[in-house]
Amino acid sequence: MTQLQSLEFPYAMNKARSVALLKAGGIPTMSKLFAVTGQNNTRNAGRRAVDTEILLRESQTQPRDSERYMDAVARMNYLHARYRKAGKILDMDLLHTLGDGALEILHVIDKEEWRKLSDAEKCAVGIFHRNLGEDMEIPFTPLKSSESGWQDGLHFVTELIEWTGGYEKEVSKPTTTGDQYVRVYVDSVTKKMGKGATAFLRQIVGSDLDDTMRTSLCIEAPHPLVSALLFTIRSIRKILLRYFMLPRPEVLAYQSVAPTPNAEGLYNFSHSGFQPWYIQPGFWSIWSPGALLLRMFGARKPGSKADRYKPTGYDLKTIGPPPQEGKGFEEMRATAEFMKSRGAGECPFSGMRQRKESFVTKK
Repeated sequence: MTQLQSLEFPYAMNKARSVALLKAGGIPTMSKLFAVTGQNNTRNAGRRAVDTEILLRESQTQPRDSERYMDAVARMNYLHARYRKAGKILDMDLLHTLGDGALEILHVIDKEEWRKLSDAEKCAVGIFHRNLGEDMEIPFTPLKSSESGWQDGLHFVTELIEWTGGYEKEVSKPTTTGDQYVRVYVDSVTKKMGKGATAFLRQIVGSDLDDTMRTSLCIEAPHPLVSALLFTIRSIRKILLRYFMLPRPEVLAYQSVAPTPNAEGLYNFSHSGFQPWYIQPGFWSIWSPGALLLRMFGARKPGSKADRYKPTGYDLKTIGPPPQEGKGFEEMRATAEFMKSRGAGECPFSGMRQRKESFVTKK
């Protein structure tokens, strides 16, 4: 997973995360939760999206036995806990979110990159999501082989993706909260550029979704001309990467998250967006071509509005909605201690193969 993000497909991995997070709003129970918790408005949505992406990046890039991985997972578990207990987040919703993360990695890379994933790489994606799901206490019982066990990561990720698609078709439907979710996270990006720009952006977003999710999120299918334009751009990019670009060396590896804390003991975020959450003001973060382009379309400059966007950085133990800041330390400590007690661990499917043999023998 680390090599896929830092050396092979950083663009595709970033896009896969964004698409998967958008699709969460296509599940009615999830979009309703975002609305009632105040996360589905223009004031709070930007921070929620960045916080969620940071927690996912931390969990995807750090070793499973590292403190940063454990802090990220423990924080996610704490933020979800009260909603799971109240029945506002269903276990199947979380399994769907986990599955969409895996599905979009495979889908975006196969569709947009210069080569497809090998079975070994798909197996790695499966192992990671199996481990993450276990650490997030997500039951795998809806999957077909949950009792007999999976042969390997490839078997697991194939079943997870198959179930995820079926769950979307079963529960997805147009809702006012789903429509509002898109208006907040998509339409607001181009609100200063007119209706034409918004319509064009919605079609670009729609090109990354299937009919089920487009219907649920109330997003239009792309016009044939838009589809042709996007296909041409993707094809040119594939050719350039495949035949004209050298392999990315380690010294130029893409950093999904900051490797070390800053002088304040916090971590800065380097992924530019329309709201510069946790981005430290500096020459490159303010004057790089990407930063200038974003500001042309209305993005905030890093360091603007004083401490509004927390330029000093984020703390994995406190990140999340303002009402939850400074809370959950005991719960998170207990989660981290439990994960530490597991030891280094082995392939999650090695024991399953033994249980499968026993299961087959009994039958």
